[in-house]
Amino acid sequence: MVNQDPSAPGHSVSRHDAFALLELSALIKECGARAEIVAHDVARLGFGARTEFCVGGPTSNRRTEAHMRSLLPGIAVNTDYENIPDGLAFTIGGEVYRLSKGVAEYVVLARLTTPEGDRPIFLASGQRGVNNQAAIRYLVRHHVQLASRYGLDGVFCLLLKVLNSDAYGPDMVEVVADVTVEATGPR
Repeated sequence: MVNQDPSAPGHSVSRHDAFALLELSALIKECGARAEIVAHDVARLGFGARTEFCVGGPTSNRRTEAHMRSLLPGIAVNTDYENIPDGLAFTIGGEVYRLSKGVAEYVVLARLTTPEGDRPIFLASGQRGVNNQAAIRYLVRHHVQLASRYGLDGVFCLLLKVLNSDAYGPDMVEVVADVTVEATGPR
């Protein structure tokens, strides 16, 4: 489920989100599956009907917004991107993670399931498109370790920090914390 570039008219996808989709398609093919790209605003699937990858934050992807509200109620996102310094900030477990554009930015990478669905939902919900790409790149590079740590059916929610994206793009990423307990619990 792909978002739309909020700064572009029509059904445009930001450059970094397009790159994320390319990296994701390689992983999907490696798993022996076939990718289908669906715009966030036309998806009408229930939870777990298909394995789903949502790229984009809740300001640009309605599907991500719905999943975060339903499955990650412990994460609050300030969707007012013009409200400096708190615009696009994540609040998780009482901690606020503010956007410092090009210097330090955050992205939530999650693998979620529901009791009704047997297919996982993956979220890459960043403060900027480059952060979404960083999360997908992290997932592609570390999917074996993540499956080993959390199990093939496990749920996780990681908060990643993207460092100096103006110079290094999506390549400088560090794990801030495993916020699964805080994110899946009540706000």
